[in-house]
Amino acid sequence: MKEDKKKKVIKVLGIVGLFLLVFGLSYALFRITLTGKKKTKITTATFNLELLDKDGNSIEKNSNNEYEYEINLDKAVPETDEDGMSRDGFVFKLKNSGNIAAKYTIYLDDVELAEGETRIGDQYVKYSLTKNDSEGAPTLLNTLTERKLDTGIISNGATNEYELKVWIDNNAGIEASNKVFNTVLRVEGEQFINKTPFEVGTMAFELYNNSAKLKLGSNVPNEFNSETETDGLYEYTDKEGTSTYVYRGINPNNYVTFAGSTWRVLRIQEDGTVKLIKEDALNFASDKVAEDRGTYKDVRYNNSNSSDEDSKYVGSNVKAYVEEWYESEMSSYDNKIVTNTYCSDRTEDHNSAFYQMMSSQMSTMYGIYNRLNFGDWDGQGEPTGEQIAAMTFNPRISCRNEDKVNAKVALITADEYVLAGGVAGKVSNYLVKDYYYWTMSPAGFSDNSGAFNVDDNGNISGNNVSDYNAVRPVVTLKANITISSGNGTSNNPYVIG
Repeated sequence: MKEDKKKKVIKVLGIVGLFLLVFGLSYALFRITLTGKKKTKITTATFNLELLDKDGNSIEKNSNNEYEYEINLDKAVPETDEDGMSRDGFVFKLKNSGNIAAKYTIYLDDVELAEGETRIGDQYVKYSLTKNDSEGAPTLLNTLTERKLDTGIISNGATNEYELKVWIDNNAGIEASNKVFNTVLRVEGEQFINKTPFEVGTMAFELYNNSAKLKLGSNVPNEFNSETETDGLYEYTDKEGTSTYVYRGINPNNYVTFAGSTWRVLRIQEDGTVKLIKEDALNFASDKVAEDRGTYKDVRYNNSNSSDEDSKYVGSNVKAYVEEWYESEMSSYDNKIVTNTYCSDRTEDHNSAFYQMMSSQMSTMYGIYNRLNFGDWDGQGEPTGEQIAAMTFNPRISCRNEDKVNAKVALITADEYVLAGGVAGKVSNYLVKDYYYWTMSPAGFSDNSGAFNVDDNGNISGNNVSDYNAVRPVVTLKANITISSGNGTSNNPYVIG
């Protein structure tokens, strides 16, 4: 039966092909033109990004004073991902020939079409981008934000090699015929300076100078969770190029006395603001409390779990509870706290093959779930323990527009917990308590809606949103805040000036 159906489909496609031929329409008109334009936001004697061809030569300018490189897909037709991935792609290199690190973003911009041409929709175009030794994955072009192919930090003297493959999605039909895809490759770069990042005398400056600073790589949490890991302040830059300094370890001496309570410094943000998490869970009385534990209160993330919407932090029961506490207890300290961008991270991530397998078992899984559970796994089936150990987890610090929650108070994200040293089965960080508490990160939706929590063994996992856990609020201190005394130890915490 399946074979007969396949034959019928082939016959129908053959008729369509004849129909197209009769009317003079053909996918042969599909083409891609990539024009590289080297642009820099800052130009100094030490800052220099170069766009090179596959042989390492500078891409020559044409008569319009533009860098140009073309790929012609003659007689292109819709094809499978397997065929699209098997073709030779457009190879280019980004070289930092200066002596300072550069932050860059690579875009694919639309180019004005010739008279009589019609642009093919991004929903019909697939691409794969390979960077150095990493393998690309088939991705629809319309899933990109602002046509952003890649972003990151490139060290001085380093070269990143890319291979871009583009093809027509196999699901494209007659509506995609006789269309043109004309695009320009644009690289924007700026200096990435990280020597004295914070204003002298501020809390961020003091924390930065009083702590042993180490570099974090990209393999989270495996690379960071060795038993010999040094407690302290670590520099981390996510795949989107956002940098932060995060405290890691059992006791990194990050105690703070603020608003009559003890807090721990989570991290210093790029703009010099400082994120704190309350050392103890809230014991704040409210009609939103589900269980009184004596020294703290347990709260449901949401009162309902039947809808995918119930995992949203915005509109949740736990958000209302923490904001009610802030309104009641923190008004005297409001002038020291900045409205910060917190990430709810409900954006779905479809790049992982393991995600695709698991998504057939769950109605919805979000990017945070994919990053923390599956990493960059692109194999088939469930990965082995050895394969899991080799994964790159890449927690996200930056926040996509659709994920932003602007607030004076919120909760820790699952990404931040992992950056602090959290990993299932290991009590190896200062955030582990003898109770369960919520993060603000959604997990997914299957029969019910879930959000991430941290249990009393330091495990982080998805939890039914109608269950109840403790709440540890997170606030962000303004960049001009100073320290009046203390050295960050439990006996002598930093005191806010």
